[in-house]
Amino acid sequence: MNKLDGILLRVFIYELPILLIWFISIFALGLATAAQNNFYAEIWYDFGGCFILSSWMIITIYLSIRLIVSDVLRDKILSKLILLRERDEREVKLTGEATKTTMLTTLAVLLLLFCLSCFQFSISYLPTEQMIDGKTKEISLGLSLNASEHSQAASSDQDQVNNIISYSGLPVSNTMLIIGIIGWQVLSYNYSMKHKFK
Repeated sequence: MNKLDGILLRVFIYELPILLIWFISIFALGLATAAQNNFYAEIWYDFGGCFILSSWMIITIYLSIRLIVSDVLRDKILSKLILLRERDEREVKLTGEATKTTMLTTLAVLLLLFCLSCFQFSISYLPTEQMIDGKTKEISLGLSLNASEHSQAASSDQDQVNNIISYSGLPVSNTMLIIGIIGWQVLSYNYSMKHKFK
């Protein structure tokens, strides 16, 4: 790990609590509104948003790229993050088994999320003119496979009234999915290691 990586890593860690306080003041204390009337709130709003958040995001992108290409940095940082210890041959073997388990369970979770994001399902009332043999409801199944995000056309008021149940993909954002997958990997690895050490 070179000197620049060490400095940026410290800045990354030290800025985290400042950002946490900034986000709490934005969402819980209404900093955006207060910044329009109060000079000090405006300075805190601009300083946190423009300087701290921007620098933290740039450092995060840099460190992410370095983690991908640098073996030394990856071993130092990620081993501390997931509490990785390899003190003897047995622990090296257990680490390999836990890593394999984590990789396979993560792959299974990703396959499940892929299926849930493609699958579409709805049950709705049929308009009177479309009823066949007195049937009043229809079931609709579908698949949606898109290479890029696009805003779907808003359904009409009539469609919303007719719908009984409607599912058109995962109800969470991409950001939350990525955070969930990262959390799953760390927790899955640590759980596997504890289970194998018993």
